[in-house]
Amino acid sequence: MKVLYVGQYSEGTTSKMRADQLKSIINNVEEFMVIDTHIPFYKTSKLLRSFGFRFKIGPLINNTNTFVQEKLNSIENKTKFDLIWVDKGVFVNKKTINSLRKIAVKLVHFTPDMAFYENQSKMFYNTMYLYDYVITTKSPEKEEYLKRINADKLILTTQGFSKENHKPKVEFKDKEDSVAFIGLAEPSRFIIMEALLTEGIKIKIAGFGWEKFIEKHKNNPLFSFVGQKLMNEEYSKFISSSVVAWGALSKKFPEQHTTRTFEIPACGTVLLTEYNDEIASFYKEDEVVFYTSKEELVKKVKFLFKNKTELKNISEKGYKRVHEDGYFYEAILKKLVKKVLK
Repeated sequence: MKVLYVGQYSEGTTSKMRADQLKSIINNVEEFMVIDTHIPFYKTSKLLRSFGFRFKIGPLINNTNTFVQEKLNSIENKTKFDLIWVDKGVFVNKKTINSLRKIAVKLVHFTPDMAFYENQSKMFYNTMYLYDYVITTKSPEKEEYLKRINADKLILTTQGFSKENHKPKVEFKDKEDSVAFIGLAEPSRFIIMEALLTEGIKIKIAGFGWEKFIEKHKNNPLFSFVGQKLMNEEYSKFISSSVVAWGALSKKFPEQHTTRTFEIPACGTVLLTEYNDEIASFYKEDEVVFYTSKEELVKKVKFLFKNKTELKNISEKGYKRVHEDGYFYEAILKKLVKKVLK
């Protein structure tokens, strides 16, 4: 079995987690080759990276495709790969996909991101039909995919967590009475964080874009900001250190669940999440803390801070659920590989 992975392969990325899991779960792998698209990404200037990321044109796109083509040209004998897995291929043009198609028995695209909102890419839309399978975690986009490919090519799956990285790092008795959140700043998230602080609830935040919020609350003893980017051990310790962590859904697009939906319970911390039918299909009412309004969110957090036995029970049940139902990358990818290689 020969496998080629084309995607970001930097330490701490979910893309690398997927690549490493693929390598470990596929039987009889004779060769597992990686073309790391983060190499040309970081060799491109920051300004041009930003431009390319936003508009999907310019030097970043050229550099990425040139790099992939050069790697493909260096492959000896040009024998076919049993599986070529393209991860988040929004920068990969039709010429490159055609080159991959020629040497692939099965050509698969995977993305955990919204493909028709924040990560719009005509290159992806125009090459989607060349893949044997297109895998997404975003159920609200199903109809958009089906406008471009047949239903038998589309696979819906869930986000997940890494059993190696996402695990309890702090015992329940040592956790802080605080709400932790890691993620980008958005107007809707400012509102929730402000509401918690107003009610005297301690919050801890990590992520990009919080500068104005930090300045406003820099002297508030109930607020702490721990950094823009946390990875691996630091990420899990951050989530594990609080009794509750917020699994916020973006309001910029119709997101129904996110990696935090599973990472938080996996870290032994109670997941605080907005109710929707998709997340309700993953968890029972006593395994996470659902809310439908800002007021209900605050009320439930205050109640649980005073009822530690119930809080502990929820954290234990949530942890058990994500493991028993296989919401970790190894189990998810095993199912996907079985389907695409059948």
